[in-house]
Amino acid sequence: MFLDLKNVLTLFGELIKARQTILLVYTGVLAYLITVAENVIEINWFNLLHLVISLYFAVSGATVLNMYIDRDIDAIMERTKDRPLPSGKVTTSTVLTVGTVLTVTGIVLAFLTLNFVTALIIFLGFFFDVVVYSILLKRRTKYSIIFGGIAGGLPAWAGRTAILGSLPGIGFFGLDWIGFLFLIFILAWIPVHILTIALIPKNFKGYKDAGIPMWPVVSSETQTMRVIAIGAFISSVALYEAARVLGANWIIRIIWGVLCLIIIGLVLKDLIKPSNKLTFLIFKIASLYMLLGFLLVFLGVLLS
Repeated sequence: MFLDLKNVLTLFGELIKARQTILLVYTGVLAYLITVAENVIEINWFNLLHLVISLYFAVSGATVLNMYIDRDIDAIMERTKDRPLPSGKVTTSTVLTVGTVLTVTGIVLAFLTLNFVTALIIFLGFFFDVVVYSILLKRRTKYSIIFGGIAGGLPAWAGRTAILGSLPGIGFFGLDWIGFLFLIFILAWIPVHILTIALIPKNFKGYKDAGIPMWPVVSSETQTMRVIAIGAFISSVALYEAARVLGANWIIRIIWGVLCLIIIGLVLKDLIKPSNKLTFLIFKIASLYMLLGFLLVFLGVLLS
């Protein structure tokens, strides 16, 4: 029985891409904590718990639904052929049911327990990810990653509005410049993450065989690296500007600035002299880059 439970949990983790889901929920939580520290208020633990559960269910559900939508191309690509659906570990009806239940539960819970704007943002995260990105654009244009990036950035904005949308005297329902900068940071980070994956030869072949117009498939490697470089620069500037406006500690801002220069330098080096090894290194540190970015801003606001 223990082994069966372990197998089910492992399968569920594969379906929801556990690390990706946790990373997006993390951005929402850190944005929430940054906003708490900025306004010098106590944490409402029930509010934070509702945010975490809503985000976890909605993000997980959207990911599972994407597994359902992409099951045919996942079966073609080397990188994804062992996922639960193409490998036959689970049926399509089960995946569709699980994805729908998780998504609906997360969104409904958000509308019942959080303020309206935060719930709407969580819903829009699902809409941009599943409907706009996966269904409408992924198989049609290389620019689909922009809308995937918007979906990825909305949990962080939801974390901010979960506080601001409930505070008296805050204009326009808690939507502000800082929340927008959080969104831009992740939106611009997405190409750094996704396109470095696509540049790795076996993944490039997979996208090409599956007929997905990923950037390196329909454009040159040089142009793809330029997009990655631009994404790294914009994401760095967006979060640095957020830290500046928030009045984050100057030492923390210097540390973040140095980290930004390092990743921009790696991307530019890969642009001048492309290397599979360096491309893979950029991919490996991209998630750490996002994790550290939000954590440093939080520490910077706490120490200000």
